[in-house]
Amino acid sequence: MTVRGQKNHYNVKFLKGYGCSVSLKDNQVTLKNGLSHFSDSREVEKFYVTKIPYRKIILSGKGYVSTEAVKLLTEKNIQLLITDTYGNPLSFMSHIMNSETSTRYRMGQYDTFRDESKRLELQRKVSKDKLDSQIRLLRRIDSNPDTIAKLTKYHSSIDRLSTRRELLSLESRVGHIYFNEYIRHFHADYEFVSRHGSGLRLTNQFAGDIVNALLNYGYTVLAGEITKFVNGLGLDAYFGFYHKSHISFQALVYDLIEPFRPLVEYTVFKFCQRNQARYPKKREYAHTRNGTIVMETALITRFLEKLERIFQEERPYRIKAGVKRTDGTSMCQEITIAKSYVQEVADFCIT
Repeated sequence: MTVRGQKNHYNVKFLKGYGCSVSLKDNQVTLKNGLSHFSDSREVEKFYVTKIPYRKIILSGKGYVSTEAVKLLTEKNIQLLITDTYGNPLSFMSHIMNSETSTRYRMGQYDTFRDESKRLELQRKVSKDKLDSQIRLLRRIDSNPDTIAKLTKYHSSIDRLSTRRELLSLESRVGHIYFNEYIRHFHADYEFVSRHGSGLRLTNQFAGDIVNALLNYGYTVLAGEITKFVNGLGLDAYFGFYHKSHISFQALVYDLIEPFRPLVEYTVFKFCQRNQARYPKKREYAHTRNGTIVMETALITRFLEKLERIFQEERPYRIKAGVKRTDGTSMCQEITIAKSYVQEVADFCIT
């Protein structure tokens, strides 16, 4: 947890376009941007191993990462995210815990998630915590009080639901109400009219407007953070308690991401406000022939910087470590709260 008032040196590097790459040669890491719809120049950065200034590197598009670079980055605890051109996740690479404690967590995970009553307890927790986050976001952006009251009423009914199917049904209704209110806060020029898959289903892979495109990128980065925390404890990212497992899908990551999606949604809301100079300009994104959005590297980089700042915002939270306030909470960064949340689920699995 970052001490309040202390500077956070967390930084992110975004590489995009045809031929973007991360490689290692002569003890230097080379980060190379690719060619894109918006630019034919290729920025190149080189750093000695001990001087890499980034804590996260995102590679998007048709490029490559050398195995030597992967080994180095994971050893240095530098996260590597690989996405397709549209920001959909392809791979999350981070250090994996391998110890007696991690084995205990993983075995507890398997036992707990196979227990129907414990699984339902976790499902209810995630549903309530996600709805808490959604209500908190709507209050922050000055939303309709009637909408907030309706969502609050749904929240009070969660403990009475006894099956995953009932929870998913409620989540679908809540998602529809929530995003209808959220959409209302965006300028018509953004053409943001719906958020497909706003419940626990996967979102559409391809966005047809700039707001959905930014949401997709943000969710991918958030999933990368949760993956890092899950791997750091030695949990099985592919064995979840809410989402159904299937090939190459990290079900546990997408279980645990749910209460923190509103962080991305709040970032997109703030980023798209037209009363500030850094909002998305139409010249910075374009539609492809199939109607999907592609974005300029500079636009995505600005958005990711904004997202990192939101991750570092602080609010009161009950956490084991840290200086306690009179109400028993500590001031924690949002991303620290996400890490603590994963730890709480891991601890639940061994109690």
